[in-house]
Amino acid sequence: MDIDFYRKWACQKMIESSQSNMWEGHWACAVIALTNLLEEKLAPPLMEDLIRKNLEKIVDEHANEQQYRVSKEYDGFAAQMMRLLVQNHHTCHALGHDVIYTYYLLSTLLRSIIPASVELFDAMEKIVRSFASSGPGFVTVNGENIVIDPNGIPNTGLRLQLTPETVLDLFHNFQRPLRMEKGDMQLGHILTHGHAIVELKQAYCNDVHDNFDPAFYARINILTYANTLEQNRVEANSAFTVTELNPLKPSYWEQALAESRHGHHYKYAYSYLRLCRMSGRSPSDFRSFQRIL
Repeated sequence: MDIDFYRKWACQKMIESSQSNMWEGHWACAVIALTNLLEEKLAPPLMEDLIRKNLEKIVDEHANEQQYRVSKEYDGFAAQMMRLLVQNHHTCHALGHDVIYTYYLLSTLLRSIIPASVELFDAMEKIVRSFASSGPGFVTVNGENIVIDPNGIPNTGLRLQLTPETVLDLFHNFQRPLRMEKGDMQLGHILTHGHAIVELKQAYCNDVHDNFDPAFYARINILTYANTLEQNRVEANSAFTVTELNPLKPSYWEQALAESRHGHHYKYAYSYLRLCRMSGRSPSDFRSFQRIL
């Protein structure tokens, strides 16, 4: 299959997920992450066959009911999507998924001549509004999934200009007890949410500015406060997985074939390797990265 096949598949998956379960859009993002990773050659050439096997598996196991067709093109798709996101910038975006979904979809449209349809915009508008109304999402504390109101907790005061460098530093340095992270994979969402914001700022600097930063830092506040509630406070650095998770090695993609965890293997790998390239850093130490899976 060529890359545009997968791009059209992802557009259709977004449409169909808006009609049934918005979380199925994860698979659209996963496919786009893998196609971007291949195009940008972020992984060694020896990984390409394994990455393509993962693409084929996603499309096979999460098949769409229909093919993506454009009966009517939507003019100004990107600008309208930015307007929707900015309207909801004060919410916590259910772990930033509205920003993450939008970034991935816009990135694949920008890389191709595939037009955005009116149906696709309607689907994305519905998904974005659903995320905005769903609240901050749950956090795992003492083995239970709870919702923490971002307005009722202390403010960490942490505010940095979000850049590839600062997002990576926040990701590497943020500490969470292992059983909390295994319960909800929040570190990975710090990574993908921050990455999406950085990319949207660069691509749409006239529309975005710093509008998305408050929701990102609200999540940092929530996770910092959640750490104080956890009774079993085993430091994350002392509990790395035994098997190294390194997306530059075949074992990573072989594990993803067996269990991709709703596509998170793919988005996390792409965001991490992409941010490293954007910041000019050479990814060599994956001990922090492997906390997220």
